[in-house]
Amino acid sequence: MDNCFNKISDNKTIKKASLYFSLTISAVLVLAAVGKILYPSEFLKTLDRWIGAFELLFVPAIIYFRKRWQMWTVAAVIFAAWGGYALYWHCLELPCSCMGASLHIPTKYSISFDALIFVGSLFLGYRLKGVIEWTCLGVLSGCMSALVGYAFADWVYTFMVVRM
Repeated sequence: MDNCFNKISDNKTIKKASLYFSLTISAVLVLAAVGKILYPSEFLKTLDRWIGAFELLFVPAIIYFRKRWQMWTVAAVIFAAWGGYALYWHCLELPCSCMGASLHIPTKYSISFDALIFVGSLFLGYRLKGVIEWTCLGVLSGCMSALVGYAFADWVYTFMVVRM
C-alpha cells in the first residue's frame, strides 16, 4: 500500500495525471459547448450559448495551467457549481440540458461527472501544492459554489422557464 501511495505522490506521475485529467475534462467540455452553442435548449438559448462560450474559453486554460494547484481549485469550484445546477434539475425530474438539446444524457450522470471532477480536481490540487488548508478551502468553496449553482437553477426555472 505504501508503494502505491509513493507512486501516486511522485511529482512526475502527478504531472502526467494532470495532463490526462485536463485532456479528459477538455474533451467533455468541448462536446458540451458545441452541443449548447449549436443546439441550445428551447427556453435557454442565450444562457446555453454564454455557458458554451465560457466552456470553450475554459478548455485552453485548464490545459495550459494544469500544473498549477490554483487551476485545479478553480476547476473544482466551477464543477461544484455545475453540479448544484444539475442537482436542481434532477430534483425537478427535468433534463438539465448540460450537453445541449441534441445530446440527452440523464441528469444523474451529469451530477456524477461533476462530483468526480470536483474530487479529482481537489486531489490534483492537493498533490501539486501539498497544503491541506488550501484543499479544505477548496472543499468549502465548492460547497458554497454548489449552493449558488442550485439557487441559480431555481432562478432560471422561475424566471425563464415558468414565465415563458
